[in-house]
Amino acid sequence: MAQELKAEMIKRLKRIEGQTRGVQKMVEEDRGCADILAQLTAINEAVRSVSLMLAEEYAVECMQSSSKRGKSREAVAAMIDAIARVPR
Repeated sequence: MAQELKAEMIKRLKRIEGQTRGVQKMVEEDRGCADILAQLTAINEAVRSVSLMLAEEYAVECMQSSSKRGKSREAVAAMIDAIARVPR
């Protein structure tokens, strides 16, 4: 994985961690359900974004390595399986 992508993913994951801690605090403080749901929606979208970044990187790496080994069909099947698990 490229260092630039890795750094960006770590930055986003740390932001998600902060958002999650914020939601935990909101629950502890009995904040409104609508506010909590809004934050959870934002967290879900952030996780989805990181998942898609990783899926794209996986697709590129998978195709590059499989073409070198001559196993493109198996690589495509594995890639499709992994991408299908990304939340929508």
